Amino acid sequence: MSGPDQGWLLLHGTPLTPQVWDGVAGYLREYGPVWCPDVSPVAGVRDTQAALAAHLADGLDHSPQRLHVAGHSFGGQVAIEFALLAPERVRSLTVVCSRDTPFPAFAAAAARLRDGMGVDADTVLGRWFTPPELAAGGAVVSYARQCLLHADRTSWAAALDAIASYDRADRVGSIAVPCTLLAAEFDPVSTPAAMSDLAGRLPRASMHVMAGAAHMTPFSDVARLGMLLVGAARG
Repeated sequence: MSGPDQGWLLLHGTPLTPQVWDGVAGYLREYGPVWCPDVSPVAGVRDTQAALAAHLADGLDHSPQRLHVAGHSFGGQVAIEFALLAPERVRSLTVVCSRDTPFPAFAAAAARLRDGMGVDADTVLGRWFTPPELAAGGAVVSYARQCLLHADRTSWAAALDAIASYDRADRVGSIAVPCTLLAAEFDPVSTPAAMSDLAGRLPRASMHVMAGAAHMTPFSDVARLGMLLVGAARG
């Protein structure tokens, strides 16, 4: 698993921040160093996920040679790109609630953000969390709400546009490291079906579906997510 020549690279979704991984990072540091970089995109960059992965590869020269790479949502696509770009740096790949094929509906959402239309945080949270999670509130729900209310709309729109057109279905088969996919039963974007298709294109994939879960549910139980990442690292 982890050792002196290994570490963890954890990549966040949009419009979230690296802080979404704080609890999990604390859990994983028992096993090795952890990096949680900012992967918020900037507008006007083509092939956004690939550009961010290249920037990460350049900036992690000081890191251990082999990394256990994990990404959630938009960060999952950046993680896929990192594994494609720098396979020699990746020991395992974990993709949480993400996909390798386009989700065109996000282009319209990006356009609304650029046009200055308001964000209905409650509607977005209703897609990200289950009703019991929203009723209970708590730190993760509060964090997600703050991210939505204070997001950089330009960066968020750039990420949504990138997700709308992202397609690596013809390339992920070259990822040779062990891959773990975590899907949420009620995720309307990174559906279990979409993630199952991704698993079928990866040569060394295992997939887990969280029953009764939504897009952000994995972060509601830090220990459970941490144990899944440790298990993925053990292969």
